[in-house]
Amino acid sequence: MLIAAYDVPMNPYGPAIDQLRPYKGTLSGEKEYQKPSYNYGPPSTKYPILALEDNIVDADGKGLKKGFYEVRIDENKQFLLFMQSGKLKAKIPVVFYETYKKEKSKQENLSPKKLAKKMRKEAKKAQKEAYKYRKGELPKDIIFNDVKMSYDEKNACWVIIWEAEDSKAIGCFRI
Repeated sequence: MLIAAYDVPMNPYGPAIDQLRPYKGTLSGEKEYQKPSYNYGPPSTKYPILALEDNIVDADGKGLKKGFYEVRIDENKQFLLFMQSGKLKAKIPVVFYETYKKEKSKQENLSPKKLAKKMRKEAKKAQKEAYKYRKGELPKDIIFNDVKMSYDEKNACWVIIWEAEDSKAIGCFRI
């Protein structure tokens, strides 16, 4: 006598359609091969992430190992901090720091009627922009940060250029 084990109860009228398909159908229309390998993206941060592909170490093995580093600037604007998993891995001295000054529009002395008209116009514009970018992030809400690292052969040192919306810092170090 042959005993068969089924993980799905048997249908007396034959196999169900879901049992015949190689992949179970989804309501969203997403196919099996379209699913990402991770459920959630990387955590959002206001600091840029630097990916080192090679180790930058000296003869004793001290230095930066390959991996992902979050690059921050300290409060006094004197050091670039390389953080990994919330731990400080390196402090790089800042050689040059610059702040860009943004011109703020001054509120003119407007009558209440003109001020209300201006506010209605801005609200309508904001509503149109929100509808335009309803599926994605508004470009004005995106925080710009960038970090680049390169080797300067002339001075024989590593140069890090850290940029944010309103500031720029350049640091360098030798191994």
